Amino acid sequence: MMSGHVGGGVEPRLAAMARSWLAGTAIWLALGVPGALLAGGGGALAQSVRLANPAGAGVEQGLHSLPGTRTSGVRAGNGTGDMVHAFDPAAAGMRKAGQGASLLAALGGTPAPFDMNGVRSQPPMVEPAPSEAAPAAPTTPAATSPATTPAPAIGAGAPAPGAATPGAAQPAEATPAAAANATATDPGASTPVAARIGELIADQLPRFTARTNEQEALAAFYAARQFQPVFTAGTTWSPLGTAVQQQIAASWKDGLQPADYEVPALAAHPGDTELATAELRLAATLMLYARHVQSGRFDPKRLSANVDPSPTVPDPNAVLAGVSGASDPRAVLASFAPQYDEYRLLKAQLASMDGQRHGVAPPAHVPAGPTLRPGDEDPRVPALRARLGVPGAPDDTVYSPDLVEAVRAFQKSVGERPDGAIGPMTLGALNGASEDRTADIVANMERWRWLPHEVAPTYVIVNIPEYMVRIVVNEQAIHETRVIVGKPENQTPLMTENMQYTVFNPSWNVPPGIMRNEMLPKLRSDPYALSRQGIDVVRNGRVVDPGSVDWSRGTQGYSFRQPPGERNALGNMKFMFPNKHSVYLHDTPNRTLFARDQRALSHGCVRVHEPMKFAEVLFSLGLPGEGWNEQRIGKLIGGKEKYLNLKQRFPVHLAYFTTYVDGDGRLVTRPDLYGTNAATKAMLGIGGASQMADGGTPTKKR
Repeated sequence: MMSGHVGGGVEPRLAAMARSWLAGTAIWLALGVPGALLAGGGGALAQSVRLANPAGAGVEQGLHSLPGTRTSGVRAGNGTGDMVHAFDPAAAGMRKAGQGASLLAALGGTPAPFDMNGVRSQPPMVEPAPSEAAPAAPTTPAATSPATTPAPAIGAGAPAPGAATPGAAQPAEATPAAAANATATDPGASTPVAARIGELIADQLPRFTARTNEQEALAAFYAARQFQPVFTAGTTWSPLGTAVQQQIAASWKDGLQPADYEVPALAAHPGDTELATAELRLAATLMLYARHVQSGRFDPKRLSANVDPSPTVPDPNAVLAGVSGASDPRAVLASFAPQYDEYRLLKAQLASMDGQRHGVAPPAHVPAGPTLRPGDEDPRVPALRARLGVPGAPDDTVYSPDLVEAVRAFQKSVGERPDGAIGPMTLGALNGASEDRTADIVANMERWRWLPHEVAPTYVIVNIPEYMVRIVVNEQAIHETRVIVGKPENQTPLMTENMQYTVFNPSWNVPPGIMRNEMLPKLRSDPYALSRQGIDVVRNGRVVDPGSVDWSRGTQGYSFRQPPGERNALGNMKFMFPNKHSVYLHDTPNRTLFARDQRALSHGCVRVHEPMKFAEVLFSLGLPGEGWNEQRIGKLIGGKEKYLNLKQRFPVHLAYFTTYVDGDGRLVTRPDLYGTNAATKAMLGIGGASQMADGGTPTKKR
């Protein structure tokens, strides 16, 4: 648990490190460092390493809190894995059980979200204003400053099988780069600044980071280079230090808060202590930035038991070694951000919106009134035209066909039925869509960090708010279909596990929750109610007569099982990626439900439309070259349960994205079905949502 105290195993390791470094006494004595340091047999460095107790000290000291929030100790935004008080979903606006989502677009009329096959149009990237570009620092010489790496083209694809995503894990040695750090101090020559760095590491590591693994990484990194600085050179920042600070200053492009990573500027003539402190502060800030941009600013599991992803937290040793040892440190810094195409598209949208905030008037407000239908005359029509950017005469008050089409397109983008009628829901969306769009983009970018950092060459992704599943190969969707997901009171969990096998003609073993909450009341009023649905009551492996059981005493000792057949709740097949939530993808006998717009209807598992086609594509990837077409698959249907194991396994992501870019390059927003988007914004303190302080009390962002 994170309480501000350093784990008991750190002190012996750091002390041993210091003793090892001091073993070369003759070399150290020849360095000519100040006598005060060497007095008493080596002074501070000859002692066992003392880790200051940070109780009462601020965590991530030197980093600024978000404006208008109260923090004490650990605050929301300090990185995945920080242990703080439990999150209150109700206080953050998460939906209560039984609250459904708004209706989505009609069948056949939806936009093409997540369509990675088509060519997408992208808004132009907007560079930050000069005042936001970078902190005050010396300009990097042209000879030592590598050019900024251009963003990869959309659709460039994931790495080939077995190839790691750049920057995900680079176990490079802790040595400085030859090119980028040409002016940094030579590790072979000690300086007074190096001596001061050694003292700070020995005595004051918790000043720079409260995380044990990051303290160990700092100590190991600098001990390996004899405590020589790498981010400072002489009395100023080195080219590498400048590059890191420039990347941090532009962190708003990734939806982060640059103020969270500020490092105090160096004085005109800094002393050794200030230089050493600045060196360690920037090194610690680099680890914090890499952790936040790669794996998120809080542990998502704090939101709910159903939010259960496993973000890839970067190894701080690899962060320091990778950045300092790279010939192009900017490319390494950029690689910590998610490498999924959809993340890059949201990033481009965020940059575009930031540009719009500088000098562009807010959208027109459409006044309230009666429902406006195609062909109506209404004095609000000019405001509606201005809001949607449809040209027309100022005195034209007819709700004309061209304006109706623009309204329908807008309704599709916000998940409403595209009927062209402007009622209270559409009107509210028109007047509120622009207010919180930036916060929604940032919150959804944050949830992309919850997926594994290494982009798998092949994966299956279910986007819960969109009610869609896709099979993706090299960042191109090769198959997509509709799904039915869990009700708000029986949510489909957010998680990632590997697809392993398929079961044909499955039996349905009824989960205990459904037994207790739904089936037991039926049995008490009619013992044979389940028998008529083809569900057996089983005790000690044998089917029993439900009429012989006293159901007033509960279901203890009994299980319910529905054998294979036409009425089986799982249909003809289920696709298994074993997980602790016992959820899977499966067929269903009630296929008419897929025609609905709002498809949060299950108990948590994901029902797949046209499972035969889905299976054919799945087996072409998991059982390559074996010819599993629909005809061959159909021969497995009927009779007893049959299992088909995949030879090639790939991840299944059950994800939650309410805002994304569709195949036409439009920003689409879906209803927040489970309240997870609102909860994410609350944890980040954005969009007017409350932010959780470490005391567990939500505080309003001012």
